[in-house]
Amino acid sequence: MLKTNVFPLTARLAGLRLRSSRLVPAVAAALPVFLLGLGLKESPATALKVFLLFFPYIFLLASQDMSASETQGGGLENVLFLDGRFRTYLWQKNLVLAAAGGVYACAVFVGLAAWHLGRGTFEPASVLQLGLGLLAGAYYVAVAGALGFVLRAGSNVVVLLLAQAAALIGLILSTTLRTGFIDHLASGRFPGFGSKLLFAGLAAVFPNLIVARRLSRGGAVVLAGLVLALLVQRARLRRLELTK
Repeated sequence: MLKTNVFPLTARLAGLRLRSSRLVPAVAAALPVFLLGLGLKESPATALKVFLLFFPYIFLLASQDMSASETQGGGLENVLFLDGRFRTYLWQKNLVLAAAGGVYACAVFVGLAAWHLGRGTFEPASVLQLGLGLLAGAYYVAVAGALGFVLRAGSNVVVLLLAQAAALIGLILSTTLRTGFIDHLASGRFPGFGSKLLFAGLAAVFPNLIVARRLSRGGAVVLAGLVLALLVQRARLRRLELTK
């Protein structure tokens, strides 16, 4: 399925699509400014924590409407995509979007790390947290890509955000229980098969959680979900035919 001669075209078109988006460039530009203000008002440590927890959403925003509009709207009816090259293009968008998000995240992290190094407060463990965040970002790209075959105009992103909102409501409701699941999240310990299964489900919906050191074990769930989403995409692409 992978054809290297298609990759430059994939990178160019995906890049143009990202730049033409109103939301992604705005968020990407606003985030460093916000982190700088937060670091000056609170502390650089707070800015780094906030960044590590939320930067995977950049990957999610970049993954809106990954394929449905192009395949259903005739956007790939071009000689450049003959002989199944449109399948390669759609598949390689995963790599391009994940790479773009990764380069951006690493650039911001380097700036924050330099700030900490200048103050002598840099913690090497934050590099591992960055890696887990990149895994969460790649997961967002893969899952949004799988949903993107049937959901158009950014609905794939909306569905994921709604699922997270529902999970958040469930967490809030659990605080009314004497030994709620949120207590297990706070401690990072999940006694019993039921709580472990619930944590696995929550990690699948909220992959950002694995950035927290006490919840990093959820990285295995996120990695498995990433592989599964890519397999779903691959199977869908094999059967995909363009419709005008």
